[in-house]
Amino acid sequence: MTLKELFAEYNADLPDTEVTGLTQNSADSGPGVVFFAVKGASVDGHDFIDDAVKRGAVAVVSAAGFDAPSAAPVIKVDDIDAAMAAAACKFYGGPSRALNIIGITGTKGKTSISYLLESIFFAAGRAPAVFGTINYRVNGKVISKAPNTTPAALTLQKLIAQAAAQGSKDLVMEVSSHALELKRVAGIDFNAAVFTNLQRDHLDFHNNFENYFAAKLKLFENLAGPQNVKQNRAAIINIDDEYGQKLAALLKGRVKVITYGIDRPADFTAADIKPGLEGVDFKINGQTAHINLLGAHNVYNALAAVASANHDGIDMMTALKGIAALKGVPGRMERVDLGQNFYVFVDFAYTNEAMQRAFDAVSPFKKGRLTMVFGCGGQRDTTKRPLMGATAARCADLVLITKDNPRKEDAANIFIDILRGMGGQDNYKVIPDRREAIFEAVQKACAGDIVIIAGKGHEDYQILPAGTIHFSDREQAEEAIKTYVQSAKI
Repeated sequence: MTLKELFAEYNADLPDTEVTGLTQNSADSGPGVVFFAVKGASVDGHDFIDDAVKRGAVAVVSAAGFDAPSAAPVIKVDDIDAAMAAAACKFYGGPSRALNIIGITGTKGKTSISYLLESIFFAAGRAPAVFGTINYRVNGKVISKAPNTTPAALTLQKLIAQAAAQGSKDLVMEVSSHALELKRVAGIDFNAAVFTNLQRDHLDFHNNFENYFAAKLKLFENLAGPQNVKQNRAAIINIDDEYGQKLAALLKGRVKVITYGIDRPADFTAADIKPGLEGVDFKINGQTAHINLLGAHNVYNALAAVASANHDGIDMMTALKGIAALKGVPGRMERVDLGQNFYVFVDFAYTNEAMQRAFDAVSPFKKGRLTMVFGCGGQRDTTKRPLMGATAARCADLVLITKDNPRKEDAANIFIDILRGMGGQDNYKVIPDRREAIFEAVQKACAGDIVIIAGKGHEDYQILPAGTIHFSDREQAEEAIKTYVQSAKI
């Protein structure tokens, strides 16, 4: 494809230079590559135009109003995010049209639903692609780590084309509110979209709940819009959620609405829910079901996955077989079991609501002490910190407050915010070093105790003021347990 063909709607005078790639990182530029100069929160792509052109960039795309001096042609656009999405879609040949694409959005549950759906597709003999918070994979094979829950538009279209080339007919995609605001999924035709819930999160970005919901709504406007060429489109909505009810009403008559829930009448509903430390037994529309995920809240995720699969033509028995086959989701109440006589779980809970769900999942089965290890991320929503502190103080016997990803923020300020919510209770200890906190939690555990290490889940890094280091809660927990065993405590 030539430069003139790719950007015909912006500038008819562009040369017929062959385009070989698209990037917003000057280091990835080269002969035939188009460089998009994007001004981000901390880095301005306009500062790297010379570097991109020196590496061989054949053109620079810049937002109107920014100076973009360059030896290569400069294409000025009103909306750089929309321009990237449109160019990527065009360059890669609109790959989303060849796939059955299910988008999942909401505050909580996206990752678990994506894993459950993937397992259902495997049970049905299909080879799905999954793009989400943990990684990007095709037919179970990881093709890339996940720097973002939803890849940037240039990367996303490339990955969709790669998934199609590798034989996938189905793509399950987590769609974040940030991605929707930044138009990363613009130009993608979805077959179905799942709404999980709306809870306190990302208010530092969206400012309030209404803006947050408006961002989520963009996925369903995409689904229901006239530009979407897919047939038999459906919105799968948690009708127990207040915003799910609002969404269903907004979509009525525009697209097929399939509801799921527990407390309200729904198309897919659960009953006889029996949670335990080995998973949950329940019934979906009268059919016996089991998942190996902890907590009754995961029943909602199972309902969403089964409803989505049913819309895609997969029968109930295959769907139930699929959700039962999933052993677990990395970093989502993931058990660390090396044969010790107490329970250790690693969980991604980084909001008050998620922390409460973690407690609810294990508290009914507690025989000893419950210890919570957690911190809060730096340079992020500060309003949730005292709420998390209050929940931890109320629900845990011992709280070990430590660093999460402090980034450039002084961890001491984060701890102060957390302690503000603990109401003067004294069942806590501040241990800034996260490894030390995890080791203390494990070493103080006795038979029947439960330890939850919350906040980072599947992440294998920690962002500190001095930079990013390798750090895995699971690896640290395993090392702590091994040390515990070797010391002949159990």
